[in-house]
Amino acid sequence: MKISYKVLQKYIKNIKSAEDVAKDLVMHTAEVEDIHSEKNAYKNIVLGRIKKIEKHPDADSLKICNVDAWENEDIQIVCWGSNLEVWQAVAVAKIWASVLWHGQWEPVIMKKTAIRWVESSGMICASEEIGLKKEFPAWSEKEILDLSFTNAKNWTPLDEVVWKDDAVLEIDNKAINHRPDLFSHIWIIREIYAINWEKFDFNYEIKDFSWAKDLWIKNSITNVVSRYMWLKVENVANIESPDYIKQVLASSDIASKWLLIDLSNYSLYFYWQPTHCFDADKVIWNITIRYAKKGEKFIALNDSEYELSSDDIVIADDEKVLALGWVIWWKSSAVSDATKNIVIESANFDQATIRKTWKRLWVRTDALNVFEKDIVNGMQEAWLSLIVSELEKNLKWIKIISFSDIYPNKQKEVRIDFDLKFYNKILGTSYSEESAIKILDNLWIKKVDNKLLVPFWRKDLNFKADIAEELARISWYDNITSTIPEIYMWAVIQNNIYKVKNDVKNYFSSIWYYDMFTYSFVNEQLMEKCLSNTANLIPMKNALSEELTHLRWSLIPNLMLSLEKNINEYDSMKLFEIEKVFNLNNWNIIENYNLAWVEISNKEIAYYDIQNTVSNFLKSIWVFNFSFENSDISPNFSHKWRTWVIMVRWASVWYIWEIHPKVTKNFDINSRVWFFEINIEKLEPALYQTIKAKDISSFQENNFDLNFVIDKSISGNKIKIAIEKTNKEIINKVELVDIYENEDKLPGKRSFTYKIFIQSIHKTLDDKDKAELINEIIKNVAKIWWELR
Repeated sequence: MKISYKVLQKYIKNIKSAEDVAKDLVMHTAEVEDIHSEKNAYKNIVLGRIKKIEKHPDADSLKICNVDAWENEDIQIVCWGSNLEVWQAVAVAKIWASVLWHGQWEPVIMKKTAIRWVESSGMICASEEIGLKKEFPAWSEKEILDLSFTNAKNWTPLDEVVWKDDAVLEIDNKAINHRPDLFSHIWIIREIYAINWEKFDFNYEIKDFSWAKDLWIKNSITNVVSRYMWLKVENVANIESPDYIKQVLASSDIASKWLLIDLSNYSLYFYWQPTHCFDADKVIWNITIRYAKKGEKFIALNDSEYELSSDDIVIADDEKVLALGWVIWWKSSAVSDATKNIVIESANFDQATIRKTWKRLWVRTDALNVFEKDIVNGMQEAWLSLIVSELEKNLKWIKIISFSDIYPNKQKEVRIDFDLKFYNKILGTSYSEESAIKILDNLWIKKVDNKLLVPFWRKDLNFKADIAEELARISWYDNITSTIPEIYMWAVIQNNIYKVKNDVKNYFSSIWYYDMFTYSFVNEQLMEKCLSNTANLIPMKNALSEELTHLRWSLIPNLMLSLEKNINEYDSMKLFEIEKVFNLNNWNIIENYNLAWVEISNKEIAYYDIQNTVSNFLKSIWVFNFSFENSDISPNFSHKWRTWVIMVRWASVWYIWEIHPKVTKNFDINSRVWFFEINIEKLEPALYQTIKAKDISSFQENNFDLNFVIDKSISGNKIKIAIEKTNKEIINKVELVDIYENEDKLPGKRSFTYKIFIQSIHKTLDDKDKAELINEIIKNVAKIWWELR
């Protein structure tokens, strides 16, 4: 955002220097990135008039000009301009002036020289050579800048002639995105007054147009066009704009054109409200505000043709589209030198809708830049009144014909409790009520009874803490004495989800897994690589890119993408992530934390390694009642016959084992990929279980091994549970120590070896006790299916 210091001078008495104003804004409001002093760029360049033109004796393309550019002295300049005329007003670069010569990147310093043996003491400049190409475009590179439109005297510094004698404060847009009102001169002026403990007493002129004939307009999309105003004015003319309008436009690098065009820009840069003037005689009534028809086309002011979608807002008459809702306007409806009657538009459009339009068409305007900050309703009539007032000042015979204001849902007042005790407590200050009210009143925040009435343009103020921030920033943060805050301590109960996130990262990092943080989004291509699609995923209304179109439902796809990108750098990789995933439940978006892990491995059967990893992790977060069960249901990305479900307290918390070979191939991974994924929300009730303390036995612990041959359809975990339940008083621990499979020797079966640790708190267990326990274990396991070896 660029602010003219000269405009500030006009409205602020006893204004500080541009540097001090910038410092005040930095300390209280927003970052000022730079101060551009335009005068320096035009040093030693003045307005002169050509008194005489002669042919060059040695070059047909050159002319010798006598120019009146110094008091009581003419100077001789050799020039190749194609449009030179006697008494023409031109820009003269004197000796030591700095200009941009054709084809040169670095400025050239003017010196007295001879061109084809004829002396030349300066240069008659083209607009491009002095940085004015945008404001004064030339038809050819040989065309010099014609300043005959000005009444300025000879020798006048050029910066004053072309309105480049200003200091422009460039405010960082990112610092004021929450304050769309600050994208204008008038609100920066208000802010500077408040910073200096004064109130900017400025009253908007609000004209009453309700008496005018109703202008028929239909708004069929009030949900995205919350207010729409049109005013028809006749007997206008497109004359030159007054200097004070040109000054505001020049500070924003906008070239002045004609009054009817400049007024719209003036409303934007001075008052922050985008407006537009249509040529009323080019409009075929009636007017409708609607969504575009798919495939509808129109030619814009920039001479480009755009094909519209059904998500675009358009303003249309009975025959054509007049404008693409505050993105760009139809060329044929624009005002021109011949315009006699106009329609002035002032409105408010939904920020998200128009932002999607510009991202799709890649058309960006300054008006759109303001609208996408979500400006509020309330003052559109003031901007109409402003334009009408300017028309009345400059044109004598204008006539208001008709008017329309579609405003179905009036903006509500925002009222916040006035709580001085709260402000002082949160800031550690001791504001008196008088000083607090003074600061707020300078910001146009009125105290009514015990409430604060927030002005409509301050959409960022909604809570008491926001008011405290206003007090602090205006009185300056550095003026607040550092104190120890009052804190009432109480027991902190840590959320288990928060705690398990830290424990997950600590555990897996300690066993050499890489902690990943991937995007929360996926797209159709990524889901297809995982043998799935986006049909049941949550789409983004305003996707950041084509690669980030839907919210993820699982962490595995993006972890596989990370494997693909890094597989060439590492022989083996182990990645994990704990973050949110998103699912739909009866059209409600459900967010929950998942933990996922992937590993590249060349082992034929790595299931039991994975099971041990998961088991040890679950035990580290005090989850003990869990098992691994075969399942007929599995995610698309997993191997159907190599996917088991993780059960905690007899409820599924998701899956474990191997990624489908087709998926690994889609990601250009030639090795097997093992995975597990756990829904942390489902796991939460079992987290951090209380462990019942047991007496420590003074007798020796013993152990022995048992081997079982079982059908492959039976889970080894079921055998383990059966063993543990046999006699919990003396069985301390059961570990799976070996698995054996051989289709030739054990067709359809496999062998499990368990190490069983036993100990009693009453006595030393002898062989008889051990034999009795083995018999009990065999009876228990026999209920499942076994063959003891």
